[in-house]
Amino acid sequence: MEKKEELKSLFIKMMQDLQNIPQTDEIYQVDVKDFGLLNVNWKIGGMVGYQIFAKDKISYKFGESLDDPDVTIVIKNKDLALEFLKDEILKFTFAPGHNDSFKLYKTIDWKIIDTDQGKKRTRKTKPFLTAYFNKKKNHHPFILTKLPMFRTLVQTLFGDDDYGVFIPINQSLGTFENQVMPVKVFKHFINKASNIVMLYNCPCRRINDCKDHNKSYGCMYMGDDTLNILMTTDKGRVATKEEALERVKLAVEDGLIPLLGRAMDEAEGFGVEDTGHFLSMCFCCPCCCIDGKILTNASVSVGTLFKRMEGVTVKVDEDICVGCEECLEVCVFRGMEMIDGIAQVNQERCLGCGRCESTCPNEAISIEISDPSFVDGVIKKLESHVEVS
Repeated sequence: MEKKEELKSLFIKMMQDLQNIPQTDEIYQVDVKDFGLLNVNWKIGGMVGYQIFAKDKISYKFGESLDDPDVTIVIKNKDLALEFLKDEILKFTFAPGHNDSFKLYKTIDWKIIDTDQGKKRTRKTKPFLTAYFNKKKNHHPFILTKLPMFRTLVQTLFGDDDYGVFIPINQSLGTFENQVMPVKVFKHFINKASNIVMLYNCPCRRINDCKDHNKSYGCMYMGDDTLNILMTTDKGRVATKEEALERVKLAVEDGLIPLLGRAMDEAEGFGVEDTGHFLSMCFCCPCCCIDGKILTNASVSVGTLFKRMEGVTVKVDEDICVGCEECLEVCVFRGMEMIDGIAQVNQERCLGCGRCESTCPNEAISIEISDPSFVDGVIKKLESHVEVS
């Protein structure tokens, strides 16, 4: 009974505390522009309530439910519900469920098991939360990150030292030491890498059955921590430096945008402990990229992991733009928007990947780098987050 009363008190407090966030929370003001209005039913430890997230106010009611919510969030385990309502650090993983549901699992521990391929590090989990989405509303599960009470939870996915940057492939940026920019940057890390693991294909393009780009140009991972990847998966192999550089060149020729960075949750997804020696190298397409889906549908607070390369600017010549909106179609980060029929760069979201410039049929968009030294700058920035040798 004591636990139930504490749960009830914290449940009501959570909803009360959020009422006035629209007036004080800048992140919420940006996020609410995307969803406009969101009706949420809660079922926590056998108790119910609802919240209506709007631009100017977050209204709520304890003990009642909405008839046609956008999403229903269920937390059955009372102990985990208390951790969530107390805003405690909660390591978790996620997975799609059935019938338009989305599930979160608390990470309890990691253990080493023996398999036919050798020892494997696996995650021990406990069911935590299930979100059921209204099929008529077509909301992406990452919309949950736009609800303020999920911010601390989501931040546990990313380490304080996580960092990612897209490397533009545009020929208009010129060459650096007679190499296009991605090849120069990647070659630096490939030459230093103590170990390189190359996936046989890109899981994003394979799952989405990509029709526009080569599925075999999968991610690569570099550094000592990657030595354990092959213990946890049969989806890749150790690659030579020559093979790795060839993949970079082929991916660039295919129009894929290279992404370099340290994402501790990605290492964790392989069951690998990231000790600062795990560099991810991905090749992203506009149609299938999981990072694009995250940045398009998740809270702007999640986007802090990815940075625009310093020194890169993207501009629209308003006198040339005819408002065809082709740049909007290829931008997976919502970095372009239309204002009075003219394309504009959304500087808060644009990551400078350069897709819009290469797509614009009227050459109204330009991408520039103010100083070639910024190419070396991004290398130094990455090296401050991860060591691959």
